[in-house]
Amino acid sequence: MPDAPTHHAAIDLGSNSFHMIIAHHDGHQLRIVDRIKDMVRLAGGIDRNGRLDPVVRERALASLARFGQRIAGMPRLQVRAVGTQSFRRLAHPATFLVVAETALGCPIDVISGSEEARLVYLGVHQGMPVGEGRSLIVDIGGGSTELAIGADDEPELTETIPAGCVSITETHFKRGKITPSRFKRAVEAVEDRLVEMVTPCRKLGWQRVIGSSGTLRAIAAMAAAGEEGARDFTRGDLERLRDAVIAAGHVDRIDLPGLSARRSPVIIGGLAIVEALSNALGIEQFEVSPSALREGLLHDLIGRLDHSDPRARSVAGMAERLGCDRDQAARVHDWTQAAFEQVADDWQLDAHHRDLLLWAAQLHEVGRSVNHHHHHRHGAYLVANADMPGFTRPEQRFMAALIALQRGKVQSEAIDWVPQRMSLALTRMAALLRLAVTLARPRDDRAMPDFSLSLSDGSLVLGLPPEWLDGHPLSARGLGYQQRQLGKLGLELDIDTITGAPGAAE
Repeated sequence: MPDAPTHHAAIDLGSNSFHMIIAHHDGHQLRIVDRIKDMVRLAGGIDRNGRLDPVVRERALASLARFGQRIAGMPRLQVRAVGTQSFRRLAHPATFLVVAETALGCPIDVISGSEEARLVYLGVHQGMPVGEGRSLIVDIGGGSTELAIGADDEPELTETIPAGCVSITETHFKRGKITPSRFKRAVEAVEDRLVEMVTPCRKLGWQRVIGSSGTLRAIAAMAAAGEEGARDFTRGDLERLRDAVIAAGHVDRIDLPGLSARRSPVIIGGLAIVEALSNALGIEQFEVSPSALREGLLHDLIGRLDHSDPRARSVAGMAERLGCDRDQAARVHDWTQAAFEQVADDWQLDAHHRDLLLWAAQLHEVGRSVNHHHHHRHGAYLVANADMPGFTRPEQRFMAALIALQRGKVQSEAIDWVPQRMSLALTRMAALLRLAVTLARPRDDRAMPDFSLSLSDGSLVLGLPPEWLDGHPLSARGLGYQQRQLGKLGLELDIDTITGAPGAAE
C-alpha cells in the first residue's frame, strides 16, 4: 500500500551513518511510522584531497538505493534529504551528487555547519522539554561537531568544528592503537578548535547541556552499564570510561556494556571530543536526547509546507540589517511574482523556484551596502557566503547567481555556480528578474506599467500598453538592452502592445 499523502520523509546523510525517518502528520503532531539506518562511514572514505574511496562510494549508493525504494511514490515536496560535513569535504561534490540523487530519487541539499547545528537544535527542542533558561545542544557526528545555544524555537548561537568521532579516530588512533599520549593529543587538538567558541558560548550561558548524537547516547548507555534508556552521564562517568577504553589498548579490544559493535570502532574519537568539550566549557553533566538532526529536518520540512519558513525570516532579517530599500524591493518583488505566475507552467517552474526568485528579488540590492558600483556582484557574494538559517548552500548559490545576473552584461560564469540540472531554470528566472529591475529603475510606482508575459514560438513576449514606450524613454532603452543580453541566455525577447494585462500594477 503506498504511503498516505500525509506522510513526510527526512533523510540525514551523515558522515558516520545515513538515517531516514518517515512520519505521519495529521495537522497537529508528527507520528513516526518508519526508520531506516545504515552505518556507511562516509567520513572514513574521504582522503585529505577530498577523494572518495570506491568501496565506500558503492556502500553509500547502495544505502541510498534502499532509501530510494522506500520513498518511491512520495510527493517530492514531502521529502527532504541533506548531506553534512563529509559532503562538504568532497573535492568534486557535484560528480558524486549526480549519481547519489539518481540512486535516492530526490535532490540532496548540502547544508552548512551552522545550518546543521540549527536543525539539530530544532530536533532536540521539539523532541524533549528543554525547560526554563538556555540549553547548550551538542551533536557529535562522524566528521564534525555542532553546538547550539538557545531557549526558544530558534537558537541564539550556532557553531561547528571539523572534528567528529570518525575523523578524530582515524587521525589520532591510526591502526586502532590507543595509548594515553594519543588520547591526550586528540583532546588537545579538539580543544584548539574550540578556543574561539568558548567566549561567545560562555557569554550567553546555559542551564543544561543536552547531547543528541549516537556517540553521546552510547556514552550514556556505557555509563549505565548497558541499562536500557539511559539518558545522562557525568564528567566522572566520562573519566571512568576513558580509562577503561585506554586500558583496552586497541579499538578491537574495547568491550563495554552498552557499546554496540558498530559504534565500537569510533567511540575513542567520540570520547576525546566529549572530554575536550568538558574541559573547554566546564561541563559536568550531559543529558541525552533521543532526537537529532533528522527530527529537526522533519519539523523544518513541515514548517516550510505550512508557511512557517525560517528562510523567509532569514531574508527579511538580512534585508533589514543591510538597509535594503523596502519600496524598491517591493516593486521588483511584485512585478517578478506577477511575471512568474504567467510563464511558470510553460517553463516548468515550481513553487521552490518561485520562492528562490522572490527572495532574490527582495535582496537584489543588498550589495549597495558595500558599494553602488557593481552592487549586483557585491550582493551575489554576500548572499552566497552569509549565514542564512534555513537555506542550503545550493539554494544560496542559486539566489546569488540570480542577483549576479540581474543587470549589466550577462556573466556566464554565474551560471556555473549552480548544478547543470538547475541551469535552465536559472537562466529563465534571471530573465524575469532582469526585466523587473529594468522597469523598476525609475524607482517610482507610477512608472511601473501594466503588462502581460507569454511564450510564442519559443520567444518571450512582453506586452505593454500602446505608446507606453514613447512616454518612458529610459525604460525603452533598458528593454532594448535586455533584448540583446537575454540572447546570451538563449532567450529571444519580443515586445508587443496590449490593451489590458494580468500583471497590471495597482
